[in-house]
Amino acid sequence: MTYEEWAAQYGFNGADDVMKSNYDGNVVEIDALNADPEQTATFDVNQFSGMTFAEFSTRFLNLVDSGETDLPALGEVPVLENRASDIDWDVTPVKNQGSCGSCWAFGTMGSIEHRHKVKTGTTVDLAEQQLVDCDKVSHGCSGGLPTAAMNYLANKDIFTTASYPYKAANGACHSGTASGVKITGHQSVDKTSSGLESALADGAVTVIIKADASFQHYKSGVLQNPPTPCGLNHAVLATGYGSDFWKIKNSWGTSWGEAGFIRFAKSEAGCGPFGLFYKNPSVPLSVNADVQV
Repeated sequence: MTYEEWAAQYGFNGADDVMKSNYDGNVVEIDALNADPEQTATFDVNQFSGMTFAEFSTRFLNLVDSGETDLPALGEVPVLENRASDIDWDVTPVKNQGSCGSCWAFGTMGSIEHRHKVKTGTTVDLAEQQLVDCDKVSHGCSGGLPTAAMNYLANKDIFTTASYPYKAANGACHSGTASGVKITGHQSVDKTSSGLESALADGAVTVIIKADASFQHYKSGVLQNPPTPCGLNHAVLATGYGSDFWKIKNSWGTSWGEAGFIRFAKSEAGCGPFGLFYKNPSVPLSVNADVQV
């Protein structure tokens, strides 16, 4: 696909020379990724192909590790000896954070929505904008941590998106319509494959990772040999696994990846694939686990 064709498809300026240079550089990277004989994933141009990785990171990969790691967790999810060989939770819609560093808010509300759906069979759409505007421990569109967000929401009304629409921008905190879903905080998940598999038995798990350019260009398949850094820049949801891969739900819309999902190979090296085990994954804890989440 030429730059002009790509620009027309995604609604960008086909005469922008800077964006064309970025696009051409990304095509070179994509071709190199696809030429890797050990790689089973495929990579392609998408809505992010007009940005350098530095620009992309600034907009979409700016999760803040701002010292909230000592916030209290309400216990730890037990590691199960007998675990399912595979799990695939795909029960709630993929959302889109837009050009706002609010992945932490989507990673928080996404796990609450998901576990509520698993428990009750009812889909609820919770307001990420409530966290962006009201959780002052975090930093709105400049990043935050899901554990801090879950603790902020503890025993508060969680508003519906219909009453508190998402704007992909910082705003003033205000009230909305209570969804009826409440949590008391979060539980910690062991930083191992067995720990994450155990937590996934009951629904999606909020995880934080350090994504690289392969995330920006990802199209489909299981991404092999993922980096194993000890760092973070993005909050996402683990929604399943197979014998040799994790399935991750992103917040970049359905036109990215596998209709909004990515799969990458399991690894115990370093801090896990894409730093999956650099920090403890987390799950929301409900006021009433049989009814809420």
